[in-house]
Amino acid sequence: MKALKNLLVILLAFTILSGAFAQSRVTLTVIASEGPAQVILDGRLLGVGNPRLVAQVAPGNYELVVRKPGLPEYRQRITVGSSGLTVNAQLGGAPAPTPAPVPVPQTFTLTVNSNVAGAQVSVNDTAIGAAPAAATVQAGNYNIKVNAPGYEPYSATVTVNGNLTHTASLKALAYRTTINANVVGAEVFFNGIKAGTVPFQADLVQGSYNLKVSAPGYQDYTAGISVTGSQTINANLIPLYATITVNVPPLFLNKGAENPASRIEFYVDGTRVNGLVTQVQPGQRTIRIASGGLSMETVVNLQPGRSYTMEPTFTITIK
Repeated sequence: MKALKNLLVILLAFTILSGAFAQSRVTLTVIASEGPAQVILDGRLLGVGNPRLVAQVAPGNYELVVRKPGLPEYRQRITVGSSGLTVNAQLGGAPAPTPAPVPVPQTFTLTVNSNVAGAQVSVNDTAIGAAPAAATVQAGNYNIKVNAPGYEPYSATVTVNGNLTHTASLKALAYRTTINANVVGAEVFFNGIKAGTVPFQADLVQGSYNLKVSAPGYQDYTAGISVTGSQTINANLIPLYATITVNVPPLFLNKGAENPASRIEFYVDGTRVNGLVTQVQPGQRTIRIASGGLSMETVVNLQPGRSYTMEPTFTITIK
């Protein structure tokens, strides 16, 4: 009976010690970055993680080593608490840091218009097409260039911090054009519009023009000109003829003669004119009228483009 009682006491003590021992163990989880790898705790092989090893250990401080041939080992002093511990063992050194996300830059629309349709547009020396043209850009400063034949190159710098529309105003190329003439004060016309008087100077936009230089008593000077650079034009105006008509009043005609007007001779500067009407160069001229035994002569200064009528007058004076 006494032996049985002693056996029960021993069994009870063993049960109590086993429970106490079980309650003092906690879970240690080791995850190797490369498996299989040996897990060594305080110099004693705990097991192999492939890549995970789960073991029961007593709470406390340990020297943990995770080792795989060919890779630098992982060595760390760890503290296993009452709730256990999970260790991520990076073999070969510390893991590469996760790169910070690259922010996506905000973009805006830069639109370029022009007063010249089809003008070529570039932004920071990159062609983006014919105006109106648009480019997607980030915030910042940009150089805009706009070019078109016959116009001065356009350049501007803009600052973009939102959607932006820029209008380029191109100036037409202009060249110094000088008009001279042999008649001072002659009027100058371009495409039918009076521009001034000679001597004339102006900056004309590149292109084609109808030029007319006009002065009273002179034939108009007309020419089609093309302005592609500076130029001087000398217009030579030709004087208009003066018209002279000889009119003999019927009172003085010999009614007894057949066709009396045909018997009148008309001379200009000594040259007989066929008929009684003529056109001559303006200036000083000697006019003579003769018929039968009679002759009359005078000197006149004829103006260009004018018409003159000459009427002989006969009087009888008795002395």
